[in-house]
Amino acid sequence: METTPCEPPGFYAALPVFDRFADVHDPARYSPVPLDWDVVVTDVEGSTKAIEAGRYKDVNALGVASIVALRNALPEFDLPFVFGGDGATVLTPALHRERVHAALRGIRVMAKDALDMTMRASMVPVAELDASDCAVRVARFGASPNATFAMFSGSGLSEAERRIKDHSEGARYAVSDSGPSDASFEGFECRWKPLGSRRGKVVSLLVQATAEDRTEAALAYHEVLDAISAVLGDAEGRPVAPENLNVAAEGRAFQTEARISVGKPGGMGVIARTQVIKAQAAVGRYGMARGKQTLGFPADVYRDEVAANTDFRKFDDTLRMVLDVTDEQHQALEADLLQRYTEGSIVYGTHVANAALMTCAITSYRGDHMHFVDGADGGYALAAKQLKAQRRG
Repeated sequence: METTPCEPPGFYAALPVFDRFADVHDPARYSPVPLDWDVVVTDVEGSTKAIEAGRYKDVNALGVASIVALRNALPEFDLPFVFGGDGATVLTPALHRERVHAALRGIRVMAKDALDMTMRASMVPVAELDASDCAVRVARFGASPNATFAMFSGSGLSEAERRIKDHSEGARYAVSDSGPSDASFEGFECRWKPLGSRRGKVVSLLVQATAEDRTEAALAYHEVLDAISAVLGDAEGRPVAPENLNVAAEGRAFQTEARISVGKPGGMGVIARTQVIKAQAAVGRYGMARGKQTLGFPADVYRDEVAANTDFRKFDDTLRMVLDVTDEQHQALEADLLQRYTEGSIVYGTHVANAALMTCAITSYRGDHMHFVDGADGGYALAAKQLKAQRRG
């Protein structure tokens, strides 16, 4: 069993940053999460059916909105989190469970009232996972000089998800409906047009090593990352670039953001909020078209910063990537993954689209902003269907 003494809430901010994604499999990069923290999991119930009905943008938006709301609930902490497409996993200090509970209730209320979707919101104590020999370890990956993203290892996150979705255990971890409900979605934005592929295909990819031994699993991830690098060559496969970033103009493109911000499906508040967003988007388009700061908006640097501050690759004991690839690269990736699956070292899932979607969390338009990427038409959520089927055997 891995143990660690209770540490100050600022433990994550103090962790060293590594900036080579190829090192994400290295156990030495990771540190144990304090035992007095919780693993919070949110996800849209019935997300696959919602995506198949064309509501993938709403599903993605709720995943990012839950990250934004929890960060707003505990603004004094640097919270580790990972976006999963139809939800998110966030680590929070148990000392402030009441504030976290209130935010999670607020997320559920907003999801139901604004988008008519049911959001699961649960938490599992890290200490409880640790007592079951399910470690929760975290590292900080520097995606750019301005943005770091949490990476996770150990079986703790997977076990937390299993418990909260289990029919017999899940109710014990679900946040009660009774009590204060208070969620702020300030900083949530959803204003970019779909990011069309520049190479031909956008592939959402999930890979899990099958080995229970952590050293063997790390080797499997290392080999997969090497294979992906060999297929991509000099290209990273980054689906976000300054040249395919275009701010939407039509009011209907801002409906999801407006509904989440107001917490209602329509009415004068949503109409007014949509007009505000539309005006702000117009300022952004104007400034970025001219490459000049406009009305305080740093349009001269924002497009480049957005491209750099994206989470198109991440690790939470599952390798998650959204890659812009050629048809030949896609075929090579599929062939390599199928071979490894046949050999028994991994299970995986892929989903192919012609574009990516991006949803944003903005603290400041200069530097301090993060952008969450998924494949259009279902991305990670539909890739997960294939992975789960392989895992079932």
